[in-house]
Amino acid sequence: MTRLDAPFSARHHGQHRQIDVFPDSVRTALLHLLYDLEEKRYVSSWAVIARELRRIDRQPPAIYNPRSVSSNERARADAEVIIASLKWDKAYDFCERLYSHLSQDLERWTDNGCFDIPKSDVQKYIASELEQIFLEEGLACEFFEGRVRRRGRKHTVDQTTRAQVVLGDDRLTSARKHYAKSLRFFRQLNNPDYENCVKEAVCAVEAAGKALFPAAKAATLGELVKWLLKTKDYKVPPALAKTIEYLYAYRNGGDGVSHGGATGGTATVEVAEYVLSVSASQIIYLVDIEAKGHKVIALDRKEL
Repeated sequence: MTRLDAPFSARHHGQHRQIDVFPDSVRTALLHLLYDLEEKRYVSSWAVIARELRRIDRQPPAIYNPRSVSSNERARADAEVIIASLKWDKAYDFCERLYSHLSQDLERWTDNGCFDIPKSDVQKYIASELEQIFLEEGLACEFFEGRVRRRGRKHTVDQTTRAQVVLGDDRLTSARKHYAKSLRFFRQLNNPDYENCVKEAVCAVEAAGKALFPAAKAATLGELVKWLLKTKDYKVPPALAKTIEYLYAYRNGGDGVSHGGATGGTATVEVAEYVLSVSASQIIYLVDIEAKGHKVIALDRKEL
């Protein structure tokens, strides 16, 4: 028997208030996609679309005749009305059902004969179009492997993207691996692991710092902060150094993050997203001050 997965609305009920949105512009874009899919026959008819929307919206069933022009037009009109009023989480449910249940195999005849478009190819097309809509609209969700999953707030997405760019430095291989693991823990569909998300994000900052400042000979992020405050080669405001130190302290004291039974606070989804964003900013900052300090050191040596 095929295992049934809970839809988006059930998986995320009450958890992620920051993504409780499905703007009118997204609904319009989704309608454009439905017109496209129906014309390509990637979905069988407006009747099928309207029936699924009625089911998701818990409206009474309606009888449509796909072979009747007037009936199909009524189905299309009903679909447009429902999409316009569908609750935000149910709209995400529909996106998942569009991919999994409404998509179909297609047989097409051309002058050169018949060729098949398998359902898997249709699903790839639907997934890419939905993800494009989500990206264009800057939604805090992404469409991945047939499921809607949270991406994070726009600020978090921007910062993590920038961090991944600077982590392309060959010296930061270890930090890059830690940060990639942190993102995977955060984005896991069914069982996001916020404790390990936090741990790996802070490990990424630690690994980046140790690689960028080998002269510190620091074994931990805490030791690196102390060195940055003492060294004259790099100018780090004490208050900013403290933010790095405090993040490290949470990593060590957060409940279940690093040590069992710790009482530093639970790693909730909000905490995990905050740590992801802050750690990304700290990595970018460390890369920037290392580059600037390296130039100053080189200039001082040249003058000597």
